[in-house]
Amino acid sequence: MEIKNKTSFLRAVISFVVIIALWEFFASGFIPPFSRVFVTFFQLIVDPEFTENLTVSLYRLFSGWLLGALFGTLIGLAMGVNYKIKEHVMPLVSAVFPIPKIALLPLLMVLFGLGETSKILTIAIGAFFPSIITAYSAVLRTPIEYIEQGQSLGLTGMQITRMLIFPTNLPYLIQGCRTSTNLSLTLLVAAEMLGSQKGLGNWILVSGGNMLFDQMLAGIICLSLLGLMISFTIDVTHRLLCPWDEAISNRDKINVTNHFTRR
Repeated sequence: MEIKNKTSFLRAVISFVVIIALWEFFASGFIPPFSRVFVTFFQLIVDPEFTENLTVSLYRLFSGWLLGALFGTLIGLAMGVNYKIKEHVMPLVSAVFPIPKIALLPLLMVLFGLGETSKILTIAIGAFFPSIITAYSAVLRTPIEYIEQGQSLGLTGMQITRMLIFPTNLPYLIQGCRTSTNLSLTLLVAAEMLGSQKGLGNWILVSGGNMLFDQMLAGIICLSLLGLMISFTIDVTHRLLCPWDEAISNRDKINVTNHFTRR
């Protein structure tokens, strides 16, 4: 397994090197070469103006995501264990979930003004609905034997949720954070482009409008690195809190690989 991990890492490095080389070689016109963008990126990360924009974006992203993911997970778990709650909430979720959440930003701006509240709520709503679906699906995936054994021990619905359903599905809930954080990052950029004078989204928009394409691309690279850091944090959290699931996943991957190899 260690050899496979090293091989995968090496292939990823080779892919990045090839992409960077192609970018450097074919850059022309308005597209600056990677070397220039690379230098600009490191100049910006020590620039007080850029770091202020980055700090504002991080605050909006994690405040909105945490608010939406927390309430969404709690409501999703409640829907899974209580049929009456599901009957009342699921129609609303089904009606609102398909709506692009950025379309709600103008309404939120009218209701809450142009400050931080409207942007954070837009991100929170974006994280809220995927978290509901993830948590609700997690309850449905719980083996019925676990619930029956909990009931036979006299546990209440809340105790069954806290002691059985939540721990059993913790790996699934953690991995579900990947979807909600990615959507939150997308909404962050859109909200900052449409109605903000600060943040990475606004920085990218203004830099592009001023024909400063090296700064624009440096801002995009910063967003990409932020997404990679979030994904890495989720993976580390999954390994630390659910080591048993990591072992099961590795075993299943080996079994699938062996199956197709034999064929």
